[in-house]
Amino acid sequence: MSIDWEVAKVWFVVIALIAFNLPIGVAAWKFRNTTGLGEVLQEKDTEGNDTGALSYSRVTGLIGAVVVASLFWVMSNVAIAIAILDPTELPDILNGVTKLFFVGAALFLPYAFNQLKSLVQ
Repeated sequence: MSIDWEVAKVWFVVIALIAFNLPIGVAAWKFRNTTGLGEVLQEKDTEGNDTGALSYSRVTGLIGAVVVASLFWVMSNVAIAIAILDPTELPDILNGVTKLFFVGAALFLPYAFNQLKSLVQ
């Protein structure tokens, strides 16, 4: 009896992706009932108290965090699969996605400028 290595590779990918995604799924399940997000996204005064106004920079920072985390998660899944199925393609894929991470990081700029403004004041 011989081992069909192409089938074995697919099973290795499935096992690796389950091992990678299971903790993420468990964390997402536990965070599903998180409350108080509206308070976190409100503008703060100089003493750190909520002003009642929604902060544009905090909202865009949250969106940026979700986008960058999602991109990182998806590309991690792709990298795991490619590393097992065709490792020679992995450097090209990782070099190509680097530009996407820099663009995604730009979503944090409004929040960063707001924090710098707070430091100067």
